[in-house]
Amino acid sequence: MPKNPTNEVIIEAIKWLNEIGCDEPLCIDKQSSHNLISDRYNINDEKKDLKYNNDVDLEKIDTMKSLEQYLLSKNIISDFNIPFYSGSEKADLMVIGDKPEDLNKKRPFQGKVETLLDAMLKAISFDKTNTYYTNLYFTPLSQSSKLVLDIIKKQIIIVKPKVIIMFGAEVTKILSNTEDSIFHSRGKWYDIYIGDNVESVTGISMFHPRYILANKESKKETWSDLKDIRKKLS
Repeated sequence: MPKNPTNEVIIEAIKWLNEIGCDEPLCIDKQSSHNLISDRYNINDEKKDLKYNNDVDLEKIDTMKSLEQYLLSKNIISDFNIPFYSGSEKADLMVIGDKPEDLNKKRPFQGKVETLLDAMLKAISFDKTNTYYTNLYFTPLSQSSKLVLDIIKKQIIIVKPKVIIMFGAEVTKILSNTEDSIFHSRGKWYDIYIGDNVESVTGISMFHPRYILANKESKKETWSDLKDIRKKLS
């Protein structure tokens, strides 16, 4: 009987949690094996048709709904069947990756990557109820680097996270304005400049779950980073 790749990742994630000392579920609602099966509810699933104005000004946007209207009005997205964001719109922790694995699925993090990410965050008591998830790139259309950065910063302003996880070198370089490789930036904290009259947000550079899946020896550094995040948010 062929192996189920998702089950293999779940088993590996449970082993990983046990290795780092997390030997029991951290949540009491909707439990599964160590709470690793994601709650498939996604706030994008309940979006209603939005009316929008072509004159929407990005500078004046202050809600996710108005940001969505802006993306529609500028033809950056054609509908909401794209992996734009998920999780809580008001969260202390914000997770930013580079790009989704599949643009046809609504979640920013998917498959094995999502399963491992769920395990990582649950180890420090975070999940989709108190975390905001997004990527730098969420559309197949080519966008200018300035627009990509503006949209990410607008999400940060709306969500108001206390800590941002920057997964991978590209995200770290764009948000922290550093040229360091991920092997030099990983584990370091940066002040992410948002704009004039807006307080900067602290962010940590981490290996992407995609990298961790391919390089199991990186689990030790990842757990160290997660403990730092937990300490920062406690």
